[in-house]
Amino acid sequence: MAQITKETDKQFPEDILFEVVSRLPAKSVGRFTTVSKSWYAFIRSPAFIASHLNRSIARNVDGDSSLYLLYMSNNLGEHSICTVLCDNMVSFDEVHEVELPMDFESKTCRLVGSCNGLVCLTDDHCAFHGRIMYVWNPLLRKFKCIIGTCCCNRLYKKFTEVSVGFWYDGAKSDYKLIRIMHFEKLDFAGCVKEQYHVEVYSLNAGYWRKIDDAKLPGIIKYSHQSAFVDGALIWRAGYSLGSEIDTDFILSFDTRSELFQRMEFPDFQEYRSTQEVPYLVVYKGCLAFFVAPDCGAIGSAVWSIWVMKKFGVVESWVKEYSEETPGKALWPLGFTKNNEILIDTSHGGIIAFNFETKQTKILNIYSYNNCWINYTESLVFLEEKNELVENRSSLEGHRTSIKEENASG
Repeated sequence: MAQITKETDKQFPEDILFEVVSRLPAKSVGRFTTVSKSWYAFIRSPAFIASHLNRSIARNVDGDSSLYLLYMSNNLGEHSICTVLCDNMVSFDEVHEVELPMDFESKTCRLVGSCNGLVCLTDDHCAFHGRIMYVWNPLLRKFKCIIGTCCCNRLYKKFTEVSVGFWYDGAKSDYKLIRIMHFEKLDFAGCVKEQYHVEVYSLNAGYWRKIDDAKLPGIIKYSHQSAFVDGALIWRAGYSLGSEIDTDFILSFDTRSELFQRMEFPDFQEYRSTQEVPYLVVYKGCLAFFVAPDCGAIGSAVWSIWVMKKFGVVESWVKEYSEETPGKALWPLGFTKNNEILIDTSHGGIIAFNFETKQTKILNIYSYNNCWINYTESLVFLEEKNELVENRSSLEGHRTSIKEENASG
C-alpha cells in the first residue's frame, strides 16, 4: 500500500477512501486519524465506525483470521494484564497484552460479556459484584465507568443476589446493561417474601431505568454463567426452598419485550444422577449446555453438549456430542471458529477438542481462574468525546463516593 500522506485525501474522493479504509484492520485505521483533519473527521464518524464493524464481523463469518480470544486472570495482582490470542485455523498465537486501566475493589474481576469490540467487566466479589461496571474497548484503551444504583434500601435487607448482563440493541444502535437484584423482605407476619429490583442501563441515554413490576419465575443461581441467544440473555435459575435453592431451569430475559421466561432443561440422566452442573454456552448460534459427570481427577472423562435447536422449544433439545478427553473436564471456556471447544481440565491446563477431526490439542496456557471470551477488534468509542475514562486516577472519585454510601447504608 502506498504511503499515506496529508495529500492522499486530495487524490481520492471521500467515498473511495471510505470503502478502502473500512476494509483495513482496526488498529491501522486508528493511526490514520493523524493524517489530516478530514481523515480524522470521517474515521471518527458513526457511519464509518459502523461500516468498519460490519465488515469485520462479515470477515469473521467468512473465515478470515480477525477474530480473537481474550483471556485474563480472575485474581488480579498489581498489574492486571489481559492477553489477546489470534483465533486462526492452526494455533492460538499471542497478539499482544493489554493492561486493564481500571481497578477492582476486591482485586478480582469477572468478564460479563463482549460484543462489537466492547468488553463488559465488573468486580467478582459478591459484595461488589455489579456495583460498578466497566464497558471497555481494549484496542482503543478507553472505557466507561457505570455506577449502579444503590444496593441497599432502608426498608429491606441488602440485596442477597446480584446478576448482570451486557448486550447490543441493534434496533436502537445502543449498548445496554442489566442488573437483577434479589432481596428478601419480611412481611407483617414475619414471613420472608422474595422481591426483585431490575434495571437497564442505556449507554446512549446514560442512565439506569427501572423495569416496573418485573416478574421472575426464580432466582439466578450462577450469575457467572450467562449466554445471549436470539435476542435473549440466559441464566441458570431455581426456586428458593427455605434456605436452599433447588429445581434447575433456565431463565431468559427477552431484551426486546423486557419480559422474563422460564425454560426447562431436558431430562438427561448423566446430569440428574450426579452433582455436576450444566454450563450454559452458545454453540453455532443456538442455546446449548455442557455437562461433564464427575469421574475423578485422574484418567479420562466423558462430557456432553446438548443443543436447543429451536429457541424456547423444550422438545428441540438434542444431545449433539458425547466425547472423551484426557483428565476431568471442568467447564467450557468457549468455541473457536475452527469448530473446536476449549475446555478447562483438572490438571490446570486447557485443551482444544476438534469436533470434526476428534483430535485433542493441549494448549500451553495455564488456566487457573482465567476468564475467556471471543473478541473482535473495533473502533466503537472512537467517536465518543465525553464520559470516557483512560486512567485509574479518574476513578478515585467514583470509589470514594461508593465507600461513603456503603458506610452510611
